[in-house]
Amino acid sequence: MSGLGGQQRRVLQHARLPWDEGVKDPRGARGRRHEHLGLLGLVVAAFAVGKKGLKQAAHLAQDVGARTRKRLGLPLAVAGSTLWRLLTKQLPQGLSQTLKAQVERELKNPRTPRLPLPMGVVSLDGKSLWTTHQGEVKGLQAVANDEAGRELWSLGALRAVLTSVVAAPCLDMEFISAKEGESPAFRQLLPRVVQAYGEHFGVVTADAGLTAAPNAALVRQLGKHYCLGLKANQPTLHEYAVQALADKQCAARARTEQRAHGKTVVRELWTHALKEGEVDFPGARMLLLVRQQHWGDDGSCEQEYRYFVTSLDTTLFNYKQLLRLVRVHWGIENRHHWTLDMVLGEDARQPCRPTRTALEVVAWLRALAFNLLSFFRARLPPEGRYLVEWARACEVLRDSLVHGRRQQTLLPAA
Repeated sequence: MSGLGGQQRRVLQHARLPWDEGVKDPRGARGRRHEHLGLLGLVVAAFAVGKKGLKQAAHLAQDVGARTRKRLGLPLAVAGSTLWRLLTKQLPQGLSQTLKAQVERELKNPRTPRLPLPMGVVSLDGKSLWTTHQGEVKGLQAVANDEAGRELWSLGALRAVLTSVVAAPCLDMEFISAKEGESPAFRQLLPRVVQAYGEHFGVVTADAGLTAAPNAALVRQLGKHYCLGLKANQPTLHEYAVQALADKQCAARARTEQRAHGKTVVRELWTHALKEGEVDFPGARMLLLVRQQHWGDDGSCEQEYRYFVTSLDTTLFNYKQLLRLVRVHWGIENRHHWTLDMVLGEDARQPCRPTRTALEVVAWLRALAFNLLSFFRARLPPEGRYLVEWARACEVLRDSLVHGRRQQTLLPAA
């Protein structure tokens, strides 16, 4: 590939993870054949290039060139079982700090592309990490499955994602087991995110499951604005929004149109400005309605209506920016969650899952891998108007890591 030498140098610079001193080696003093951080870095690199299992990660170690291996501290040859034994013992301490250092390094880079918005945006949403009926998972609570009556072990994570950056990096996570809820996790996670990254964003977005007066009040107390989805879980406010916006006879305040998946997608925004005390919801200044229509070439149309409540007003975001803000929030699903599931295999594949601690450790390593891949992809030359496909970004990243390995020539037998 043309220019791979310079590209490889940039990849090595960003692939060298800023491991926190709190990441401790859990192995005994004897028998340490491989460097601890080299093994963890190998797992992150393997996840980032689309390898989903530990055996595949071990194979990557054999493919990586000597220069790359030396710069990143990767092992020369390692068995998948070695990686598995390490992950069963590894503690998560220091991994969140490593993720923070990784993101801060990228945000300081002026070449990191951002979306054109008046303020940065952090989106919070829950995502499943692992759900199983196949025996007890240590450290997780079990709940009865209503459909089959079997015990169900489940672990998810509420994630904070900087969706106003093109790469949509993961900033932090709060883990949620079967009997825990997202709203308590929101109140644990958001103050940490504001403390660590407050200078990079001014708006917090979330789906309707996190829309609650205590959560809205917390956002405002922390000096940020919110844009929260509205559904029937907030029946009074949702019904009021439907009624207030149903009578709007004016044209849409903002409109976008684009082609996607063989259809024309039209999005339109209507707003209702709130007077002080008009609704009983902390800091609410405006209600939003977004109508999304999918028009087929045969004239068929599918449409849906989505409602939002926000503390923003048109002195901070104009109508076009408000419509874009709603779309930016959906980026946590389209750019972040989808990639973790479809490219990194998070929902379907857990390479080490005997305990809750192991699941959490793998989740942190996958978050590091996603950020590595996504920041790399965001800087690749676009294909037309769009970023390169994720699968292609994985291929180019792997080529950049492997490049420089001496090729072995197979000689014919004498």
